[in-house]
Amino acid sequence: MALQEVNEFSIKDIVKDEVDMKTYINKLVKELRDDIEVYEQLKSLNLTMGEVKENIGKLTDYREDYNYCKACPGIDKCDKKTPHISMYVVKEGNFIAAKYEPCKKIMEQIRINSRYLISDFPDEWKSVGFSTVDRSANRRPAIRKIVELLKGESSDWIYIKGNHKVGKSFFLVAAANEFIAQSGQQVAVINARKRFKELSDLSISNPSEFTKNLVALSNVGLLVIDDFGDEYKNEYIRDQILMPILLEREHQNKLTFFTSNYSIKEIQQLYSVGKTGGEIRAKQLANILEEMCAKEYDFTGASIYRK
Repeated sequence: MALQEVNEFSIKDIVKDEVDMKTYINKLVKELRDDIEVYEQLKSLNLTMGEVKENIGKLTDYREDYNYCKACPGIDKCDKKTPHISMYVVKEGNFIAAKYEPCKKIMEQIRINSRYLISDFPDEWKSVGFSTVDRSANRRPAIRKIVELLKGESSDWIYIKGNHKVGKSFFLVAAANEFIAQSGQQVAVINARKRFKELSDLSISNPSEFTKNLVALSNVGLLVIDDFGDEYKNEYIRDQILMPILLEREHQNKLTFFTSNYSIKEIQQLYSVGKTGGEIRAKQLANILEEMCAKEYDFTGASIYRK
């Protein structure tokens, strides 16, 4: 009697489970059909209702993945089990297969990052256009000159001076982005203090890497030297790093932009270092800057960024 009761209970339980599973599958199918965007994505597969029900697990996973990516929390906050990977489904004969690929945002980030040899500025600036820059009266001459450069109507260098936090760096990064968009060439935006010291250290610790980096900066499509003049200054940095880069870029007629807290005359004074010939070498540096830049654009004014 006890055995019969157990068997009767098991059969009922199994039947109930089957009913519940059918109900659950139908619920998932309804959710899939009610999700208009996902349903539109799947329509091209021409799935029968039987195929949908047989593969509801994969299709539900795809729906959840699609909607998570649709409401992307940001590349740095991706909380997927495998971050930055998107799921999609394909029909291969009578089989529905789940496939995976890098998400569009990470691929776009890789594409954007590849445009920069070096980018010493906030990542979010990589997508700013030149149309977003401040067009105050003291900036319009620089804007006009950069437009000429981008059109190939001039080959002058750009030298922007002004006090801290007036938007000099942002302005030239936006111009660099426009240069990339129009020319397809690579750009380096370097912080003078950081990169000149790095090169000076490499000249001792790894001479071959030093040469490689020096050549790269000398030949990149556009070089932006940010915070020029704030770097540590000695004879070696002036004569073996800065001057060779600028002379080669002058020789190749490569565009070079500067932001600085100092005028070119002040840069000359700051680089008048060394026991013999320091002032002469500093004068040569100033001559290159004055000849290639033609004009200094003064952005001095009130700070537009919070400290």
